[in-house]
Amino acid sequence: MSNSIVGALLFVGGYALGRVSKTLDIARETRARWTPNPNIDDADIEAAIRAKTKIEAIKLYRQRTGAGLKEAKQAVEAIAQRINVRL
Repeated sequence: MSNSIVGALLFVGGYALGRVSKTLDIARETRARWTPNPNIDDADIEAAIRAKTKIEAIKLYRQRTGAGLKEAKQAVEAIAQRINVRL
């Protein structure tokens, strides 16, 4: 194998390894950002729902529980239905 091919393979391998490392760092930061925060209560979430700010309500729910996006969306929609608010 020629030196230029080996060099190219090492370059591509290093680039790929760097991308994987960066992706893992982003995943760790995302998990840390959504660590449950018990200081947010149900009233805060319900207030955001009543104000029809669905995205804010989902964000608050995620911050309070550490839930994923899909789970938080479903929970906020269920809360809205329970308190009879149409989002």
